[in-house]
Amino acid sequence: MTTDDYPQVGRGWAFPPRWERTGVGGTGGTGPVDLVTNDGAEHVGEALVLLLRTMIGSRVMRPDLGAGVDRYVFEPRTSEACHRLADDVRRALVLGEPRVIVDAVEAVPAGEADDRVDVTIEFRIDRHRRPTSLVVPFYLAGAS
Repeated sequence: MTTDDYPQVGRGWAFPPRWERTGVGGTGGTGPVDLVTNDGAEHVGEALVLLLRTMIGSRVMRPDLGAGVDRYVFEPRTSEACHRLADDVRRALVLGEPRVIVDAVEAVPAGEADDRVDVTIEFRIDRHRRPTSLVVPFYLAGAS
């Protein structure tokens, strides 16, 4: 899917930000900012992962941006922790990414891995499209 399929999505800066090198010998970094290589649905998926990996308070101009999932790192992998993680992810997506409609967020322990929880996000870029799924792994302290 491209920007032509999703004109409301647009294109943005690559993360981390990079500038084209246009000085003598390729130094200087005064050229235009590199844009993301993906566009459309893939660009939105990258933006969702970036939002979820952002710690709350780490952005100076938007201190409330992020999911706060870093606080689950040392928690045991219980059903309560999975439920709270899914709730925090849903809240972050609804507040921080206005381009998507979040249909469902589910956090489940990942089979054999004692310390991983897979968060499955079903979202749509607009109300007329078929839902897209994104699975983001998070690592917790391990089995209780």
